[in-house]
Amino acid sequence: MNLNFGIGLSQSLQQKVSFGMIQAMKMLQVNTLQLEQMLRAELEQNPVLDIESETDMELDLDDEYGEEPQAEADKEDEGTEREEELLEELNNGTEDGIDWEEYFEDGFSLGDSYNEETDRGEERYEPSPVYQDNLEKRLLDQLKDKKIEKRIGLLVRFLIGSLDEDGYLRMSDDDIIHFTGATICDVEEALNVLWRFEPAGVGARNLRECMTLQLRARKMQDSLAMRIITECWSLLERLKIPEISRRLNVEPREIQEAMEVIKTLSPKPGYLFDDDKSSVIIPDLIVERVDGKFIVLLNDRNVPSLCINRSYAAMIKRGSKASQEVKDYIRDKFNSATWFIRGIEQRRSTMTKVMYAIIERQKMFFEKGPPHLAPLRQQEISDMISMSKSTVSRVTSNKYVQTLHGIFELKYFFTEAVVGKKEDRNDANDTGDDMNGQAGEDTDVTAGQIKNRIRQLIEDEDSKAPLSDQKIADILGKENLAAARRTVAKYRDQMKILPARMRQKYE
Repeated sequence: MNLNFGIGLSQSLQQKVSFGMIQAMKMLQVNTLQLEQMLRAELEQNPVLDIESETDMELDLDDEYGEEPQAEADKEDEGTEREEELLEELNNGTEDGIDWEEYFEDGFSLGDSYNEETDRGEERYEPSPVYQDNLEKRLLDQLKDKKIEKRIGLLVRFLIGSLDEDGYLRMSDDDIIHFTGATICDVEEALNVLWRFEPAGVGARNLRECMTLQLRARKMQDSLAMRIITECWSLLERLKIPEISRRLNVEPREIQEAMEVIKTLSPKPGYLFDDDKSSVIIPDLIVERVDGKFIVLLNDRNVPSLCINRSYAAMIKRGSKASQEVKDYIRDKFNSATWFIRGIEQRRSTMTKVMYAIIERQKMFFEKGPPHLAPLRQQEISDMISMSKSTVSRVTSNKYVQTLHGIFELKYFFTEAVVGKKEDRNDANDTGDDMNGQAGEDTDVTAGQIKNRIRQLIEDEDSKAPLSDQKIADILGKENLAAARRTVAKYRDQMKILPARMRQKYE
């Protein structure tokens, strides 16, 4: 085997993504709140970047106090003095109290204004939730007002600390005895104390016990609802109204009335004190109708306008006394700040373009509401605005728009088409074939349109004789909305609508 080593030259073309493009792509895929965090981190890391309003405020203050315009020579002297002050501060490492040498030693990279590696552990500027009592504190406050033996009070404290976030006690009596050393009588007494606390149902071991505790708190221990829960629980879980009626020897109408009472009981008594409940959705875009036309507004009022700090501009001008190292550092920061500002503007422009394209393709939705949502693919929007599909995907990911019909995720407007058959409307052709001899013309409808029609049919049905899934499928077929019985059942389950036998009302 002969191995030859040598040095040679070759030419090749390579495509590399610039830092500015990477940053622009990051900005596209974040929502408004995440952009605010990203902006604050950049302001902390890049001294060249400034908030425009602060600069304007300084200028306005100068005008307000009526400073007389300086002569050109005075301005130049003042600029030179300011430059020398900045240079001295930079060289001494005292600008804003920052030791630049230490900054560099800590791994700060010139020009890398948004370093993903260091960003993972950065402080997040999430809004703090309003303080409210949690479930444990609420129960302990009620315990203070109870005059009970100390050992029972300590046991109740243990039970309160053992509750889960829904307010349930997931420990058995044996486990409580094992951990506390209490007797079974003490455990039962402590449980009876806890079960009298608000919210009613707290401390229950399962859903059945939770509901009985709530009925007792309402003084309904002798009600039909209580009988259904205690004697027919398995039938109640399957909503077998006729079977419950026969077992309790009660009319189905009375059973149904009692079940309406059961529906008012809370399955999770601790939910009202859950600190992890979902926060309100803040839309990134707003669509309004003005003079018959839809306009798109970006909901980024909390994102300040950025500019370049003028003071640092003097440091890289010709004739500056700054060292080459300082000039290189500031120049890198200028490039980073410029890319960041351009990235924000590009984000605004791209999001607006995508939203206007969606409005154009979903005009009936914005005029009449969700039932008129049309089939739409991201590739169609990509072709309309001459951008890649990946860009459209980034824009629509994790972002919401406020419309006249509510707040929707941008992904909501992209739906796959369900192909149905459109009947021939030519009166001269009674066979159902069109003029080309085909059995009909394909028409695209969305799954959302079929779901809306199913919901409408169920809302308009006779509650005494509700529509079965097969009957709904037959009606949809006559309306050229092709959907099999299994499809109807699947969509109905997704909309959390009960089957026909559970929707039936009895007289």
